[in-house]
Amino acid sequence: MEVGGEYLALARKYRPQNFEDVVGQEHVLNALMHSLDSERIHHAYLLTGTRGIGKTTIARIFAKALECRKGVSSHPCGVCDACTAISAGTFPEVIEIDAASQTKVDDTREMLDRAQYQPVDARYKIFIIDEVHMLTTNSFNALLKTLEEPPEYVKFILATTDPHKIPTTVLSRCLQFQLRALNVDEIAGRIHHICSIENIAADSEAVLAIARAARGSMRDALSLCDQGIALGHGKLETATVVAMLGTVGDALVSDILGLLATKDSATPALNNAGAGNVTGTATDLATLLTRIRQKSPNYKQLLDELVLVFHDLALYQFLGSGSPLEVFSFSNSMLAQFAPAFTPEQLQLYYQIVLEGVQEYGFASDGRSAFEMTLLRLLAFSPERKKKLFRGENPAGRDLSAAILDGLVGQVRSQTAPAQALGPQGAQSVAQTAPLAPSPFVPQGTPAPQAAAATAAIIPAPASQQSAQQSSNAQWQQELGDLRAMMGNK
Repeated sequence: MEVGGEYLALARKYRPQNFEDVVGQEHVLNALMHSLDSERIHHAYLLTGTRGIGKTTIARIFAKALECRKGVSSHPCGVCDACTAISAGTFPEVIEIDAASQTKVDDTREMLDRAQYQPVDARYKIFIIDEVHMLTTNSFNALLKTLEEPPEYVKFILATTDPHKIPTTVLSRCLQFQLRALNVDEIAGRIHHICSIENIAADSEAVLAIARAARGSMRDALSLCDQGIALGHGKLETATVVAMLGTVGDALVSDILGLLATKDSATPALNNAGAGNVTGTATDLATLLTRIRQKSPNYKQLLDELVLVFHDLALYQFLGSGSPLEVFSFSNSMLAQFAPAFTPEQLQLYYQIVLEGVQEYGFASDGRSAFEMTLLRLLAFSPERKKKLFRGENPAGRDLSAAILDGLVGQVRSQTAPAQALGPQGAQSVAQTAPLAPSPFVPQGTPAPQAAAATAAIIPAPASQQSAQQSSNAQWQQELGDLRAMMGNK
């Protein structure tokens, strides 16, 4: 976009110039505006949060509110020489420092030397330090004393994306404000507003795709808008934006959901193999995969979109369309269409499957195979099948267990039948050698097991021992029968 013959990116042209223009961050704005109106101004502020959400912008607006010629107010005029100079970055008493490029302790000492001199034509001398976490340890140590007890005319506004790297001694000297990532609706609304001002035709689906791809960053969203407008010859068209982002668009995401929602008619081959219900016909799956391959998408981003849509569907089932929370990345119409088609258990399972696919993406030979295998897992598994496996409602597994039991019963019979044929003495001998129970502990001074077996073969065992052995065999047979009955193969 051109201003005075000079091209300006949308992110620069539409940078907010007052607190009312800032999108989101109401909790931070309310606190700052109240401190200005009540003239309770702290000497050091720390703004934290991800990139492109307004940290530096809010710092500049706060500086304008302090230096405006009409007085300290939460509504700076924006037209006086101080406000216009701060917006242009030329006001001498508002010093912006990029800590990422000025990390040395000498740079910090030079800044502190400037803080000793009172402002000439302003109320305050304001230091805005961006990416403050990049300062070295020595630089932080040099800053501590001034940060704790600065002159009354000095104000510090620090901004960072990584507050964990800032020493606690610095954090304790600042008022901290955590800025949140913007949601999709906030970003999409701002894009529509800017496009209407610029007379740019913008498809709603294209705007939503950009808002999702921005991952909460307004600056990233406006940069993507510039790119999409350039590729679309002055328009934001869905096909152009989808191709630019490497996604497949909401239409194909809806087709994937439709494929999963119609898992009633399954292919017999897969059902016989115990794989669960698989969607419709193989033709439906082949057609969908062909359409996806033709678009040559970023398959990693496509998996990320599936994670988002299952997350949105699960939330939509609990919150509904009338929820005060603006948490949905996809349109309410899509969520309303597919939310009734899935159970909460299905959505939880699908979310976990896709999340596993994202984690395993880097180990696959190529992105397409990683995505397609994840899609096949979505088609193959269901919560109902998982429950059946845990309940033992699996014919193949039951037959296998029955076969194992039959083999065990055969072994028992082969060990007990010869004993019955040999008579009382043979039964006693076989019973002592058969591995039906662990051998008892034999204390010292008792005969060896081999000697005891030989003696039992010559001297008949008492009738009470024979009866006990027969009772033990009968009890073992009864337990095996009960176990077979429990397995459903009587």
